[in-house]
Amino acid sequence: MKRPRKRRPKRASELAARRLPVNGPAIAASAVGPSRARDSSGGDADPLADARIRPLLERYCGLAGVKQAALGPDHSKLSLPQAERPFFRDRESLRVAFSLDALERDPDAEIAVLGSPFLSQLIEAIRTRAARLSLGLIAPAAASDPKSVELTIPVRDGTVKRSTTRLAVHPVGRLVARVVLRAGAGVEEAVVESDVYDLSAGAKVSDDVAGAFQDLEAGRVEPADPSDTGKAAPVPAREPGDLLRLLLSHLQEKSADRVAARRAAAEQALATDLGRLDRYFESILKEQADPEAIGTVTALAERRRTEEIRRSQVKAVVHPLQLIDATVLMQRAEWQLESAHGRRATFSAQRSLSGESEWLLACPHCGRPPASLVICRHDHCGCEACTSRCSVCAEGFCADHGIAHCRVDEQPACDEHVRVCPACRLQYCTAHEGVCAEDGHAACSACLAPCGSCGRVVCNRHAEQSGADAPKGSRRLCAACLKYCEGGTNEPVGVDEVTECASCGKSVCTAHQAVCVVDGQVHCSRHLRRTDKSRRLVCGRHRAGCVEEPSALFATDEVGACASCGKLVCAGHSAECVEDGLRHCVTHLEVLHDATGSYGCVEHRKQCHVDRQPFSLKGVEECPVCGRDACALHRAACGYCGRQVCTADLERQSRRCATCVQLAAIADPPEEVVTAARAVTGGRGPKASRAWRMARDRSHLVVELDLGLRRKAVFTLRHGDSAPDSVVRHSLLGSKRRK
Repeated sequence: MKRPRKRRPKRASELAARRLPVNGPAIAASAVGPSRARDSSGGDADPLADARIRPLLERYCGLAGVKQAALGPDHSKLSLPQAERPFFRDRESLRVAFSLDALERDPDAEIAVLGSPFLSQLIEAIRTRAARLSLGLIAPAAASDPKSVELTIPVRDGTVKRSTTRLAVHPVGRLVARVVLRAGAGVEEAVVESDVYDLSAGAKVSDDVAGAFQDLEAGRVEPADPSDTGKAAPVPAREPGDLLRLLLSHLQEKSADRVAARRAAAEQALATDLGRLDRYFESILKEQADPEAIGTVTALAERRRTEEIRRSQVKAVVHPLQLIDATVLMQRAEWQLESAHGRRATFSAQRSLSGESEWLLACPHCGRPPASLVICRHDHCGCEACTSRCSVCAEGFCADHGIAHCRVDEQPACDEHVRVCPACRLQYCTAHEGVCAEDGHAACSACLAPCGSCGRVVCNRHAEQSGADAPKGSRRLCAACLKYCEGGTNEPVGVDEVTECASCGKSVCTAHQAVCVVDGQVHCSRHLRRTDKSRRLVCGRHRAGCVEEPSALFATDEVGACASCGKLVCAGHSAECVEDGLRHCVTHLEVLHDATGSYGCVEHRKQCHVDRQPFSLKGVEECPVCGRDACALHRAACGYCGRQVCTADLERQSRRCATCVQLAAIADPPEEVVTAARAVTGGRGPKASRAWRMARDRSHLVVELDLGLRRKAVFTLRHGDSAPDSVVRHSLLGSKRRK
């Protein structure tokens, strides 16, 4: 029996390839970038992680109490304390690989690479538990000669009063952050470090201080004893928000090339996508003929283009990971400045005693070397680029205590003369302030204008602009003069352009006025509807329905009550009776066959019982045999008694009616029959020897008299009468009707 072949196990590199994130240039940079923490024994290992991730992990382990055991030069095991496990999916321990060789040896290890789940978990743990690393004091130089410095920077509208020099301890540090760039479907992630900055002065430190900071961070030197600073006073760092703004601005400058490359790639992809969308919607528009469908497709195309443009915009998300700081002993010089308006400020310069540094004169606001100094009205100073001159009071102010552009004239203004307009929510100076007549509040002059109807000056918040299609054109209208037209799309119009709706009292402008065809009054769009047949406008009070067509809408003058049943019917489902001239519904009317195009109601029509067709009252006659109505087409003369009878009671062969066929001999005729017989025979009664035959039908008695010589007389006698109604004589020569 042949054994089944065992499946070949997958290599660790194949498993890793599934877990490797696709991050474009960021992954490429992390794969080839230098690693400062790379061990010499692992020189042959293929580096997989960014060089800054491993030191970041080591610092996190030291601060958070995570035990890190080396399984190899590029392979580590982390034992997590209870407090750190929620950040790593509640695991007690995990293994981390920093190269492809380590991943080959341990396929279940986590990958320490940008975009990996492990790095996201590590960053979250750092941001929560290890946001700051303090290295200690950078050792001062063995011999540091104090140097004097003079303030050569000019002070605008101010003078330098005095200066002092002293030793101070300044905090320095740098920020490590994760930068995620998104544009369209592309995502790029990188860990970026800022330069070393003086955290109190806000300026970049000199190269020798930055080198000493890196040596202290890498552990090549030990921190100095804090007692070495002597009586030097510590200088506090800037506020966290100000410090973060300063460091993030530097990170933005360092990421400018990366952002530009991502933007160029996004623009190229956007052009391709927009071209594809244009071709797609162009093919759809060629198939459309309806203007409404063309408008719908065009609007959809514009919306899709807007979505693609918005999606392709480059968005940068910065996650601060760790602030690494230290302290350094510096020589600090301070000058007291005073402006022409009596404002005072202090400007300082510093020189590190941990190397051969020169004096650093930096703007307290932006950290750059100032060309001139300006004293802010809040008793501090800044460079000319960070300050402005108020257009109202002519005092200098920094960017934190005023605005650079007034909403009206684009001129700067200090915080004392800055207001926020309640209408536009923008800042303006007091030189361009006005009062709204609506409730007396202040507003900028750009938002104030007179009402086009009453002339009152109101702000944009209490005014509205009517459209160009309004009866009096586009006008600015205050709240008192503003009305909304119910006859159109609820657009704003003036009070002098409207009329009240007769149904609800709402306003309808003269351009959209419509009247009810019944009462002739103006109504709004909610109370006017078009009838389904005539398409006339009617209000709610003058709408009606037809009982034969309940879903259709009619005007009250388009329907009438049926004279038979009293229900309302329209002209299409009613007509006038030819006899009484009144209108009846189609249920009570039928077309008369003897009157072309005429109708008859139930009371003024009769039906031929032979073909069941309706006729006018004069169009049918009662059959004397059966007593039912018959039309002229279905009536014929009986060949024996001469009466007009219906064809149903007339035999075709004998041409005799059903009564004449049933004549039977009678021996003793009634008295009235005898009387009528005398009238037929000229006053002489028939001989007793002659035979009498008689039959009865609905209206007559038909009597046959034998006159002899093969002559016979047939007469009809109505019930209750004694005079014959008709007489027909029959002989060998033929038949002759007398009456």
